[in-house]
Amino acid sequence: MCGITGFWNKNRNPASPQILRAMRDSMVHRGPDAGGEFIENDVALGHRRLSILDLSEGANQPFHSPCGRYHLAFNGEIFNYQEFYPELKLKGFAFHTTSDTEVLLYLLMTYGLDALPRLNGFFAFALWDNQERKLVLAKDRYGVKPLFWTETENGLAFGSEPKSLFPWGLSKTLDESKLDELFFYRHVSGGNTIFENVRRFLPGHYQVWKDGVILEKEVRWYHLGEEASKFGQISDPKAWYEETFYDSVRLRMISDVPVGTMLSGGLDSSSILFAQQHLGYGDLSSWNLKFPGFEKDESALAQRLSELYGVEYNGYEFVGDQLANLLKEIILVSDEPLMHFTDSVLLGLSKQAKKKVTVLLTGEGADEIMAGYIRHKVFGNKTRYQLLQLLRYIPSRYLNQERLKKMKRYLSAPNTDFQLMTNANELYLGDIKKLNLEFIDVMPAYRVEMLEEAKTYFPGDHLRQLLYLEMHTHLCSLNDKNDRTTMGASIECREPFLDYRLVTGLFSLDTKYFSTSGKGKWLSMNTIGKKLPDFIQNHEKVGLAIPWGKYFLENPVFRDHLETMDQNPFFQSGWMKYLDIKKAVADFKTDPVSNYPLMRSLFFNSYWYKIQFES
Repeated sequence: MCGITGFWNKNRNPASPQILRAMRDSMVHRGPDAGGEFIENDVALGHRRLSILDLSEGANQPFHSPCGRYHLAFNGEIFNYQEFYPELKLKGFAFHTTSDTEVLLYLLMTYGLDALPRLNGFFAFALWDNQERKLVLAKDRYGVKPLFWTETENGLAFGSEPKSLFPWGLSKTLDESKLDELFFYRHVSGGNTIFENVRRFLPGHYQVWKDGVILEKEVRWYHLGEEASKFGQISDPKAWYEETFYDSVRLRMISDVPVGTMLSGGLDSSSILFAQQHLGYGDLSSWNLKFPGFEKDESALAQRLSELYGVEYNGYEFVGDQLANLLKEIILVSDEPLMHFTDSVLLGLSKQAKKKVTVLLTGEGADEIMAGYIRHKVFGNKTRYQLLQLLRYIPSRYLNQERLKKMKRYLSAPNTDFQLMTNANELYLGDIKKLNLEFIDVMPAYRVEMLEEAKTYFPGDHLRQLLYLEMHTHLCSLNDKNDRTTMGASIECREPFLDYRLVTGLFSLDTKYFSTSGKGKWLSMNTIGKKLPDFIQNHEKVGLAIPWGKYFLENPVFRDHLETMDQNPFFQSGWMKYLDIKKAVADFKTDPVSNYPLMRSLFFNSYWYKIQFES
């Protein structure tokens, strides 16, 4: 895994090496092992390398074809690269490295973009063809690897992180038109970002530029609905799932550097640890976040499982000044506002893991592809869904559990479509009305488009529609989080559950395999899950959570920000100026539990603005 960047000047203005290096080296954390560049007249490619396969200098990038025509800057891994050796050797290619980058280059030279569906991995790359003066940008199926781009009167620029675009001359300016979605959904979806003129490359797309002009604008090369519909019948889903998962883990263990596992103590990461042991891998390590005294702390489970499997357990807690410093650091690494609020501690864990490993496996994606979140249960059973609707008519004062109050707020949405779109939300329409913000746009075009697409492939099946929608929205934000929190510590994060064979195959199955009863994730629970010890099988799903409400009030750094938050310039942006921040802070101090969702959004977005624009 690495960092890529580059640009193509209009009017054939010569590319500046100094600008390219500033763009490239803004992402040293993504690739501390080497920095490379390629400049040809008005075109420039930059690369920061994190060495994982073939650690020699011969595998540094950008990569150049023997004929000198093609030049490749690549971020990611092609896990099945070894299977292409015989075929490419028969076509006359001689290999000078054992790097997957060389394989990718030869595949693109031979098959062009038709090679993309054959790749099992995650990637974002830029390929320059100096004969046709053509530049190709492409991104993996699920957006695991980031890629951003911009086009101005000066030309085209791209990079693995938004920060790499600003040295090119792009102004870092808040796009106030995206505040609606950021505030309500906590993440700007689709091809948009929170910055003016910075575009996020869509997953499963490619783009072609020729002679400095866009020839093909973000063509969709992977379509989950279409691929799932032609996947073919799986005769024995349980056997297929287990075999495919084991093979996914096997591929993601291919590395020339040490590999560890992020272990929460839940079903998903525990399944990965079991698979590693089942496949015969030794010298394993687990990495776990500890929250002593917090009801959602699962570190004891992670430690117990690690000891059972003979795996070296590493658990860490981050509090006080350490947590405050990590939050500032991850904001600078991430560029965009934080959606999931676990980013800081995950960065801290990655920094500790970096002392021993360079690759971490994680269970991310399992909940999205197998209906594993508790919130998915709303649509897992029609009778349950109808009974839950009764909560809408019960006054909140009679609901003695916060989760029931939250469910009431959620189900008060005007229709099922809106409930599907806001299933992962912390704020709901009622909250917007209380704040007198009915004018904001709560139906972003990309989210609506993906929901309509979901209905096409899963008519009348609300659970499957929700999963399809989240594959194109919520999962993208999780992938961004995983990338920044690990690459911020120069670690590659691999997700076995996002192997395209697993994802596409699961989406081809009947809904009966997506039962949300019990812990959900029916196929996982009834295959590898049954082989896990009882203390994992019987543990109720918790999910990674941090007691931020407590920290806001007790941590001196955070408390100072809370007390002065009404003076933050972020709240002078767009309609934010209409919010009564002093009242919101006072309400939070009076009732930290009920007012936590709103305060968390206000606090993190304003703190992000402070670090990004005022530091």
